[in-house]
Amino acid sequence: MQEMPRGLERRLVLRLLHHWRDLCGERRFPSFDEVDPAQIPDMWPSCFVLDAHGHRDDPVFRLVGDDIAQQARGALLNLRVSQVPRDTLVDHAVSYLDEVMAKEVPISRGGQFLRSDGVNVLYRSILLPMSDDGDLVSGILGAANCREVEG
Repeated sequence: MQEMPRGLERRLVLRLLHHWRDLCGERRFPSFDEVDPAQIPDMWPSCFVLDAHGHRDDPVFRLVGDDIAQQARGALLNLRVSQVPRDTLVDHAVSYLDEVMAKEVPISRGGQFLRSDGVNVLYRSILLPMSDDGDLVSGILGAANCREVEG
């Protein structure tokens, strides 16, 4: 893991929220066109993009960072949220998607779950609404990370 300079926020979800707010400026939502993985190289492996065009109730994974892909136990690209394998980091990271879509605000959650292999996992995640037209939520920029814990 990369060492963070002293005094900088270490938590992925708060750093990504800060980046999202910078992209928003005075607007309610940033556009996906403004998201540049090169600007957030330390966070991008833990990120994913959900496309809600034409399938707002069950968005589709369009981009998946390497760390998220490894945690998913299978390919996520072009998969609908409803098809995500259960009791995975990704499953828990998108579990409150309906709330984000309804409220149209960023929401972060964390918790603990037991993977199917019996490993306890602590996680944090964030879902950030995005808009291509500046008004209607057209998708989600999400991120999640985790660590395995004893007992």
